[in-house]
Amino acid sequence: MSKSILITGASKGFGYLLAEKMLDAGNKVFCAARSLDQMQALKEKGGHIIYLDANDPKSVEECARTVLEKGGVDVLVNNAGFGLYGPVETVPQAAAREQMEVNLFAPARLTQLLLPKMRQRGSGRIINISSVAGRVYSPMSAWYCASKFSLEGLSDCLRVELKPFNIKVVLIEPGPAKTDWSAGAKASLLKYSEATDYQNFGEKSLKLLASATDGAMSSDPSQVVATIIKAINAKNPKPRYLCGKMSRLSLVSKTLLGNRLFDKAMLSQLK
Repeated sequence: MSKSILITGASKGFGYLLAEKMLDAGNKVFCAARSLDQMQALKEKGGHIIYLDANDPKSVEECARTVLEKGGVDVLVNNAGFGLYGPVETVPQAAAREQMEVNLFAPARLTQLLLPKMRQRGSGRIINISSVAGRVYSPMSAWYCASKFSLEGLSDCLRVELKPFNIKVVLIEPGPAKTDWSAGAKASLLKYSEATDYQNFGEKSLKLLASATDGAMSSDPSQVVATIIKAINAKNPKPRYLCGKMSRLSLVSKTLLGNRLFDKAMLSQLK
C-alpha cells in the first residue's frame, strides 16, 4: 500500500537515496531540503519538492504547513542533520545552538505540527535518524553527541506517549557511513581546535574520525537506507535499529567495558 512520506535532508546522503527508493515504490514523497537544485531529479520522478532550512524555525513551520495543505503524511522521516565537532571549550555557543536547532528542535517541531493529522487518521510513523553517537560518545564530538543523545530521549518519551494513538516512533542508529557528513565534521574539528591548547588532541582525533568514516569499517549509505525502509514498512517496528558495520561493535564495547575502561580504550587510540 502506498504511503505519504515527508523526508527532510532529501538533497543528499541517506535522505536522497531514501526519497528515490520511496518514489520508485509508488509512494507520495515530500522531499525537503535547502538545496532545491539537487532535488530536481526527485521532482522529475514525481517528488514534491519543498524548501527547508532546519536552522530556521519559520522555514520549519512553512514546510509543515505546505505538507498539511496537501493532506499531511503517514510517515515523517526526520533525517536532516549535521555533525559539529570540536572541544567544548572552544566551540562558540552560536555554533552549538545551531547544532541543537537542526538536529533536535527542527525534528521536534515538525513532529508537533504533523502529529494532529496523524492522530485524526488513527495511525502514523515517525522515523528519527539518530546515530550510534546517540548512545556512544567519542572525542571532540560533544555537541553532536548532545544533539543525538537528546533526540534519543525525546523519541523514547514520544514513543510511549503516542502508543495509545497507534503512532509508532522509531530511532535509526547508523555507524559511520560513506556520505559527505564527515566533511563538515572534520572541518569543524579542525576549525575549533587549531591554534588552541587542544590542537594536538584535535589532530589525533581527526585521524580517528577519518579512519572511521573513510576506512573499511564505514558502511555504504544503501545499508542504512535499507534499514529505514524496513522500519517504515514493518507492521510492528522495533524502537531502535542499529545499522552499519561499526554501530553494534561500538555499543557492545562501551557496555562491556564501562565508562572508565572505555575512556582508556579511546585515549589509547589517540597516542
